[in-house]
Amino acid sequence: MTKKKVSKRQKPKLSVAHKAMRVEAILDNEGYIEKVRIDGGYMTGAEGERLTFDDVIFKDVSFAGSDFAGAEFVDVVFDTCDLSNVNFQGAMFHRCEIVNSKLTGADFANAKVGHTLLKECDGRYINFSFSSMKEVEFAECNLTDGDIYESSFNNVQFKVCKLDNINFTETDLNGVDLSDSTYDRIEVTLPKIAGCIVSKDQAIGFARVLGLSVKEE
Repeated sequence: MTKKKVSKRQKPKLSVAHKAMRVEAILDNEGYIEKVRIDGGYMTGAEGERLTFDDVIFKDVSFAGSDFAGAEFVDVVFDTCDLSNVNFQGAMFHRCEIVNSKLTGADFANAKVGHTLLKECDGRYINFSFSSMKEVEFAECNLTDGDIYESSFNNVQFKVCKLDNINFTETDLNGVDLSDSTYDRIEVTLPKIAGCIVSKDQAIGFARVLGLSVKEE
């Protein structure tokens, strides 16, 4: 039996005090924002590619539709933020937390995500295709209709998530525990589901994917 992996995820290292900043002032900086807290505000449709955020807290901020392609986020917390349809392609996240936030349609394609928590987020239609994830935890997230194909996993955890119609094609699920998450339909590459941890009911579903006829008792 495949053993569940123990999380070694590191939490964000935040300063004791942060300088307050208005969200509109982000683009006035010369590419580097550190040790600040931003409470409230809108930055929808903004272009913030290649920016670096270090030791930053965002609370109740809307970035909907903004472009942060290639940006770097280190020790950053997003709390109750709107990140729907944000472009994070090729971005880097390290020791970050995204909590109680809207991630509908957010695009993390080709992103590098390490030691990061996504908790209680609406991540329908989220895209993590071709991403690299290490020590990442999805907890109580709705990832329905998401794309996580051809991604690289190193101790990625899904805890009580909604995974209906998610696409894991060409992603190696060895050691990934899906047993307490729910889904009616899921796309996988058969050779890459060996070692995936599932519940008994989920195992029946995978058996049907394999073409087996499951006899009901």
